[in-house]
Amino acid sequence: MRADDGRSRLPLALALLYTLCIIYASLYPFIRWEIPQPGTPFWLFAPSRLYRADFVVNFFAYLPLGFFVGLVGRRFRWLRAAFYGALLSLAIESCQWLMPPRSADLYDFLANTAGATAGGLVAWALAALPWLRDTLYRWRRLFLPGWLGDFGLALLAFWLAAQANPSIPLFSIVFDPTVLAALWPDTIVPFDDARWSMLAEIVIGAFQISGIGLFAALLVRNRRHAVLTAIALILAAFLLKNAAIWFTLSEAARPHFVGRTATWLALILGFLLLYAFFTLSRPKAVAICAVILLSSLLAPLLLPDLLTARMPLSLLNDRYTHMLHFDGLTRIILLLWPLAAGVWLFVMAGRPRWGEQDVF
Repeated sequence: MRADDGRSRLPLALALLYTLCIIYASLYPFIRWEIPQPGTPFWLFAPSRLYRADFVVNFFAYLPLGFFVGLVGRRFRWLRAAFYGALLSLAIESCQWLMPPRSADLYDFLANTAGATAGGLVAWALAALPWLRDTLYRWRRLFLPGWLGDFGLALLAFWLAAQANPSIPLFSIVFDPTVLAALWPDTIVPFDDARWSMLAEIVIGAFQISGIGLFAALLVRNRRHAVLTAIALILAAFLLKNAAIWFTLSEAARPHFVGRTATWLALILGFLLLYAFFTLSRPKAVAICAVILLSSLLAPLLLPDLLTARMPLSLLNDRYTHMLHFDGLTRIILLLWPLAAGVWLFVMAGRPRWGEQDVF
């Protein structure tokens, strides 16, 4: 994944962003910090018990981190990934030792380190295959070069990963009170009228679709690939969302999230807006994209319950608490993502002579 102006920083960007995600998910919800009682053994030396599900989750949570770290640099890929994963896990488990609601455990540390090492080995194997490496280089050249393109692609990757949360309808953080009334009777709904809630979901979803599609298109060098890139990203997010719904939600909750009218109307309206935006020049498209994405920050202001809503375990097939941490992580990603994308667009707009007379 090499850009034209030198070595790509995409793996570094992915590694840094993924590190922040691990820290947030591991310490969420950041409450009840306490000093252990005198005589309490440090977690590394305390008795521990192996839980298979915990071990598997922690292993695969650190595997992408090891892969990204392993792609940074050319030497000692798996060793560097193992060391970084162990160091990060050591710091996080030590913080969890100070949080009674969380548990610091030696097996968690070993699973995290093993996952990071495995990810580093995958990166090492990838680097040893010239044909695959060259294919990734050619794919990278389709997008903007340099660190700007690298961090733009990293932002897209994390937005797409956040769509694996099945409790967030389509691509925006909105709620339908009819769903809340059926699944979460004790939840205070943002709107008392289902029609207003449906309208809000359609409008916010359509703007999200057009904004994220335009953002993806702006990353592409050649305008011939812009439409295909935007559509491919939106369809990938749609498929990922529905796959998460079918595999993680219970049968009782699934019908409230699949095949909803608001979803299809938002998709249609979003694609129509996106088609209209493709007629703009690139400088105008940058401004429109920034306005659309930053306007999504108004949703939490208009619907304050979005910030405090949490996924009930009754929604899930397997009532496992890791999904609660993942739910909190994906919500904070979708809330902060427009700000990060806005900064990226601001930097792009400031590049001298960028996008002159260029139309999608």
